[in-house]
Amino acid sequence: MIQELNHVSVGVEDLEKSVKFYTEIMGMEIDYRAYHEGDKISKVVGVDNAVLDICVVKKGPCCIELIEYKNKAMRYREHKRQNEPGLIHISFFVTDVDEEYDKIQSLGYESFSPPMVTRENGPKICYFKGPDNVIIELYEKR
Repeated sequence: MIQELNHVSVGVEDLEKSVKFYTEIMGMEIDYRAYHEGDKISKVVGVDNAVLDICVVKKGPCCIELIEYKNKAMRYREHKRQNEPGLIHISFFVTDVDEEYDKIQSLGYESFSPPMVTRENGPKICYFKGPDNVIIELYEKR
């Protein structure tokens, strides 16, 4: 029986850069760190000679597992498009989307548009490009 969602895992190119982003910008806290290598982990993840450096960040019940494969750099040419299959974005509730938008813009992260309400009585939202090919949504309930 499935009980509940445990975490979302994101492959990252630079673990320290990603941890800094999720803790300092998105306000999450480090839950734990781990390092795995050897035959067992290679078999579990299906990657030969896998060497994983992991940090799990948490905000409330939400956990994101950040994984850097140390023996094979992950490279992305562009951010995933919203209409492609697979993980589309990670959404964060915020109390003031305009304030968070301004802060994130000042740090050089590219957004798709300023915050806006897209439907009557709907939330005020915006999307921006975070590190490691991950789109982040800021979501303010109204």
